[in-house]
Amino acid sequence: MKTEAHQEMPVVRFWHKISIKEKALFYEHLFNMVDGGVSVITALRSFLDKNRNIKMEVEILGLLVFVESGDSFSIAMKKLPNTFDRREVAIIEAGEQSGTMQYSFVNLAAELRNQAELKSKVKWALTYPFIVVIFLIGAIMTIMTYIIPKLEPLFLNTWVQLPLATLTLISTSRFIQGNFWGIIILMIIMILVFQAYKKSTVGRKSLDKLYLNLPIIGDVYRNYIIVRIASTLSLLLEAGIPIIRTLSLTAEGSNNVIFQEKIEEIIKKVQQGKKIAESIEESDPTFSVFTQDFYQIIGAGERTSTINKVSRKLASQYTREVDSSISVLVRFIEPLAILIAWIFVLWFAFGIFAAVLKITETVG
Repeated sequence: MKTEAHQEMPVVRFWHKISIKEKALFYEHLFNMVDGGVSVITALRSFLDKNRNIKMEVEILGLLVFVESGDSFSIAMKKLPNTFDRREVAIIEAGEQSGTMQYSFVNLAAELRNQAELKSKVKWALTYPFIVVIFLIGAIMTIMTYIIPKLEPLFLNTWVQLPLATLTLISTSRFIQGNFWGIIILMIIMILVFQAYKKSTVGRKSLDKLYLNLPIIGDVYRNYIIVRIASTLSLLLEAGIPIIRTLSLTAEGSNNVIFQEKIEEIIKKVQQGKKIAESIEESDPTFSVFTQDFYQIIGAGERTSTINKVSRKLASQYTREVDSSISVLVRFIEPLAILIAWIFVLWFAFGIFAAVLKITETVG
């Protein structure tokens, strides 16, 4: 039977992933079941019956083994760090201690759904230029390896002095044909090197800084990070987690080295007895990382002891900012993509038609 924890574990391949939406669905299911008076163990087993994700099945079976062995739900989650991050564990642990674990489940589910929706928007915005470039490269490779070689004998056999545009087309085509596999291998090597660099400490920090400073894209990325920070602050504070631990988990969950280092500086100042807003101002006096209105609103929240509420409002505000930034980004990319495409089309068209006109004039 599928719900038996001692069943044979399915094989997890490297391509098996657990999406944010699937985790949100998992927490929603637990909330509905536990809030209805069902035990966590029964809720986990019933989720297995509706689950279709192999990796999720393995993780839930692991949770069942630990919980049935006597672990609390949060301790069982700690034993599966690749699936459940420290922020989630802290929220569930706080819910266990206060006897309101079902509300921890529903709050996590809502947060993950918002996170998935925002991530999808940002991912689409940043993927759009990549798709345009791929299609353009594909078109260039097709023309250079198939169309130009068919036309080349027609041009060269006439012994006419060809225009520069035509000669550059032919030279580029010959180079690509003669080094086709070398170009492909070089591109693969470059991608692998970039992936390795991105995972290194130095590379990650450099790229995080670059993304924040890119024109237009930087605004989208910065606002996205601030949404994550504000949402995490609100979620953890409402769960009753102490401020230092909240800030530490927030830094970890920002997924940006620049923001993480800045929050770690803020934590040191808060530990010395300073306010969060004051610490932000001292750590980031030029507001090169945090925005000025983020600092001002956090300060207002501290004065009224409502940081959790203002953090939630900040998350909503910056979600709208992300939507606005994405619209600007798309409006910028579309004409740029069209311009690049037209430059290539004009080069190709002028190279072909200029040569045809020259041949026609010579023959005539």
